[in-house]
Amino acid sequence: MWISKIELTNFKSYQHAELEFPEPSNGRNIVLVGGMNGYGKTSILEALYLALYGKDAIIHLARAGLKTDESKGYPTFLERAFNGEAKRDGQDVMSIRVVINRTKTKAINIRRQWFFKQSGMWTRDEEVVVREELRGVPGAPMKDGKNGFSLSDILDDQFVPAHIAPFFFFDGEEVKKLADQSRIEQVKQGLEGLLGIVLLRQLAERLRDFETSKRSSVSSVDEENIQRMLESLTTGEARLTELRKDASESEEKLVQRKAERESFIERITASGGGGGDIATVKDLVEDREGLRAELRDVQKQLERILADQLPFHLMPKALLEDFKKQVESELALAEWQSECRTLQPKRDKFEWAFLGAETPAFQPGLTTEQLGVVKARIESAWASLFHPAPSNCADEVVHTYLHEGLREKALSFLSTIAVGQQDVHDLLAQQRNLTEQCDEIGKKISRVEGIDRDGTLAGLKQELKRVSDEIEYLEEHIRSEDREVTSLKVPLTTPNHDTCRKRKDSMTQVRLEICWTNQIAFAR
Repeated sequence: MWISKIELTNFKSYQHAELEFPEPSNGRNIVLVGGMNGYGKTSILEALYLALYGKDAIIHLARAGLKTDESKGYPTFLERAFNGEAKRDGQDVMSIRVVINRTKTKAINIRRQWFFKQSGMWTRDEEVVVREELRGVPGAPMKDGKNGFSLSDILDDQFVPAHIAPFFFFDGEEVKKLADQSRIEQVKQGLEGLLGIVLLRQLAERLRDFETSKRSSVSSVDEENIQRMLESLTTGEARLTELRKDASESEEKLVQRKAERESFIERITASGGGGGDIATVKDLVEDREGLRAELRDVQKQLERILADQLPFHLMPKALLEDFKKQVESELALAEWQSECRTLQPKRDKFEWAFLGAETPAFQPGLTTEQLGVVKARIESAWASLFHPAPSNCADEVVHTYLHEGLREKALSFLSTIAVGQQDVHDLLAQQRNLTEQCDEIGKKISRVEGIDRDGTLAGLKQELKRVSDEIEYLEEHIRSEDREVTSLKVPLTTPNHDTCRKRKDSMTQVRLEICWTNQIAFAR
């Protein structure tokens, strides 16, 4: 690969010039451009840098041995490079074309153009067109920055990246002076560019910016309060786990006691203590257990109403309505603030475009005081589009503990707490009816007694009563634990629980990301 041609148009002292370079052969791959002082050798080197790297070339020209004024920058350099004769003739384009041959038949044609006003000032308009050439026939044009095409990527992959270009294109006289002066720092910079350390420095700078943005995104919270709430919730979770384990064990014991009761009933029947009567006792016990099961279901429904819905009906209706209105107004305020933040960048873009426009020009030009008045007018006009806030927005955010989508969840929950008075009356009536039926069956069992001939039947009945009492105790114990489980589930499933965990996890994640960026930045 070699540079076969450089074409200059209206660049410095060259109104138009084409320079062709031979293909390297026999191991001679260094091209030396010689000439007397002032004949344009340095201009050719600067043109090569500008054509390939554009504004990125400025920072590398000094390393290549060229004297540049970095404080004045890229626009000033271009305006000085525009050919004076072309400017007087009214021309407005300066261009540089570089042809890089891969082989004798394949080449890359790169043309970079700059456009100027009649006064010679650069319009900030620049165009780069790249074509593939095959046997001297150009292919379709590709513009840098359009349709995903990037010239810098092509140069990095197939030619010479900008940060190591001074090792390949340089002013021999200036480099000799630098070498004679033992400029260690310049050598160090060159080696860093060759090894890619420049890219690592840029990465470290971006990581520092990332760290700063992450730190600023962490909102101030009461970590001690969050930690205290988490500890309370964690204790509740541990107790809930313990209750579930105990409930499982109680269920197993209940199954065993019911099996023992069935065994005693069969033994009483087999003992001959009044077969028909004993069979009647068995049927009555089974009927009573069925009624008790229905009674437990009714009690669970009542307990669920007491735990989930009834507490809200004990509150004043006006308080609930005020809470609902406040949450709705805070939700509207959050949406309005989000819209304002979304449109803020457009305000800055509008101000920049308005003040940066060159046409039509102000006649006469604005003074500093007048420019300040214009900026103030823009700020005031923009603020009037969003202030004051809409009438449905809250004046003050009271429920600061509700974040993200929790306000919508709270409103949705309030719509599900309604409970009818008739429903409660029906459940209470059903509970009373089932209790009376169980008591009536108990009385029947007491009346239906067989004759205990030798005391065995009485002993069996006593054991049956003991097992039945244990079954009743276990059932009551299980119901009590169910009520406690229900009371523990309420705080563990509220939005505060998820909010505490998310805030804690998000702060932990941010700290980990910041530590990671610090390790990378210091590791460099």
